[in-house]
Amino acid sequence: MVGPALKKFDSHKAIHDAGLGGAKERIEGMRELLTEKKHEHLTEEIISFIEFVEGKIIVHANTEEEADGLYTLAVQKNPDLHDKVQHLTRDHDLMKIIVDLMKNELENKDIDFQKLVDYSSSIIIVNEIHSRDEEEALLEK
Repeated sequence: MVGPALKKFDSHKAIHDAGLGGAKERIEGMRELLTEKKHEHLTEEIISFIEFVEGKIIVHANTEEEADGLYTLAVQKNPDLHDKVQHLTRDHDLMKIIVDLMKNELENKDIDFQKLVDYSSSIIIVNEIHSRDEEEALLEK
């Protein structure tokens, strides 16, 4: 069930900003390690990034999609939001797919570290666009 704070713009935006900020902090370190070709440390940072995304961003996304979550309640309140909610759900799916691609790449013998950093950046881009769209369309200001 969605608590009242998650329906409010400021508190929900704060959750989005914390997730996005944490992800952005990690990507800067990953880019530096990639440039320095410190692949062992980079692997650790990428794993940390994946854990952060799964623990903060994906968990939050799953909560929004629950049967009594923000998305269901928004559509019940305003059926015209159905298509927007479908797009927002697709954003969540894209982030989950990219995380899975990252995990698969880490299993390769010859890891493509540039690809992993690019995937990480992609998650940040999708998450940032998604968060602003969601805040604008679904949250009470």
